[in-house]
Amino acid sequence: MGKRKLKSKNSDERFTEEFRAVIDSSTSLSMYNEKRRSVCVIRKNLAKDYEIEVDSSEAPVLNTLLESPQPFESSMASLNILEAEIFPLLDAFKITFGEEKELKLRSIKLAVGGSNDDYVTIREKDLIKYDVKPTLSGLRDFIKENSDSILGFLDSEYISEEGNVIYLKCEKRDVSDNIYSVKIMILASMQQRGYFLQQEHKYYGLQLFIIIESKKPNDDKLLEFIKELGIDWELIFFRRRLAIHDWTEIECQTNSDNLKSFLRVKYDTLNYFDINNIIRLIDKNSLPFNVVDKMGSLLFKMKNERSSQLQENKNYDNLRYDDSLDNGSAHSIDEYSLTLKKAEIAAAAKIACAYLGIQKQITVDRDISDAEILKYQDELTNF
Repeated sequence: MGKRKLKSKNSDERFTEEFRAVIDSSTSLSMYNEKRRSVCVIRKNLAKDYEIEVDSSEAPVLNTLLESPQPFESSMASLNILEAEIFPLLDAFKITFGEEKELKLRSIKLAVGGSNDDYVTIREKDLIKYDVKPTLSGLRDFIKENSDSILGFLDSEYISEEGNVIYLKCEKRDVSDNIYSVKIMILASMQQRGYFLQQEHKYYGLQLFIIIESKKPNDDKLLEFIKELGIDWELIFFRRRLAIHDWTEIECQTNSDNLKSFLRVKYDTLNYFDINNIIRLIDKNSLPFNVVDKMGSLLFKMKNERSSQLQENKNYDNLRYDDSLDNGSAHSIDEYSLTLKKAEIAAAAKIACAYLGIQKQITVDRDISDAEILKYQDELTNF
């Protein structure tokens, strides 16, 4: 069986992260982070708590006359869903992004009448005729003023290509500097009908979706909004970091190639010679993974500082890394081209062990003096 290797930094420049978190028995979250785009999808299963009325529709005839296909059943969801699930989302949205921000109402069909056997429907376009703002706030005000006559809301769109029946759709674009859009949808998936029949014994499984698209992952406003929704994102991220760290540690301890890849990806200013010298010292002293990680952090910061000094210093004759210069040009110096001395790596190992409370005598090559190690220890303590 071949050795399992960690992906290098260049294996996929566009895709960076994907994960799913189950919050409770009804709620889950999926995060898809790319280089310049992040998508967060929050899903809540409404079928567990709410009933839906189903009747046959006029689709057998309408679908022969209309271009847009209609569902073969007409279904009505309880108004309690809007009051208990949707309107609190509106409050959370305004708290996070500002009272002046509004979610535009894209699709809804309300049932207005005396009973489930006696009603007519009005859509979002019809609400404008009644001087209702075409927003989620406007819908809330309209329902509040006409609660006695509004029975519920029905399927308003059928997207046959996706197999989705849409009951509610609203969105806000250009929400903030980093957030492209926030969308709220209630839908039933025909593809998942079998699941809901088996698990919930319901023909239609209504689900609430909140979709947030942003320019970068983990934007402050995104996390604030998630927090307002009652989702503890800090716990989710902590669990992921803990799990990934444990997995990385196991992989790196069992395979030196993985350890090299880890250092190269996480501390990208460490070059080929730096990493090989670090691995030699680690193997020679049987140091654990957390020491390697701390060493990498210290040396990474040292190289960054050295590079800045080289760029600013006009007297190149006094530089420690003369052989790294390219024909005396300061512009050729960067963090990667500088190679660490073995004494610097040994000093980092000693500091890392002391920092982590590991009492161990570090064995080094004979050509490295204690005085030189102490000198670099003093420098590294600043990081």
